[in-house]
Amino acid sequence: MSVIAPPPRSGITADELIRPCGGANEPTKNLTTFGVGDQSEFILRPGHGSGNIIFNYFLDTTVSNDTKSYPLANVPIPQPGTYTTKIDFASAGLKSGQQIVVQAIYNGTDSGKTEEYYVCFDVKLADKAPSSASGEDHSSANNGDHSSANNGDHSSASNGGHSSETSAASSFAMQVVSLKAALGAAAAGLLVAAAAF
Repeated sequence: MSVIAPPPRSGITADELIRPCGGANEPTKNLTTFGVGDQSEFILRPGHGSGNIIFNYFLDTTVSNDTKSYPLANVPIPQPGTYTTKIDFASAGLKSGQQIVVQAIYNGTDSGKTEEYYVCFDVKLADKAPSSASGEDHSSANNGDHSSANNGDHSSASNGGHSSETSAASSFAMQVVSLKAALGAAAAGLLVAAAAF
């Protein structure tokens, strides 16, 4: 399962089979701030099969298989694609100032085999989400494939993109670009050093 936004605790796809957080049970620097009463977007891309994505949250920031989880949403996944799930943390009884861990579990069946994939997100709740530093619209990340809202009936509807409130996606994309640039510069330096010998 690929994660588009917000940035997960771990981006190692091979570890997603490890409960409860895809091998990343400790808090990370990837802390995303969401407005407690906003429709906070989680954009995931299951790459195969069909099934559902279950969203839970933990009140403890270090989690194990014994940590109590609380339900947020259950989203049907009829086919591979990009799915945007909007979660209203206030409707789950959460408040501004809390730091939680959101868990996404993809129960996917492909070729008659069912597997569970785990991804976790470090989330801080505030009165309002910070505005995007760049002010860009990140609608291209969604591709308009699928969208669902946590409105109690788990129905789906297309929204054609998502707003700039997902500043976490912008920040994550900038981190990836910066990392690629740093790696490119380091590789170029090694090539120059090797040529000097």
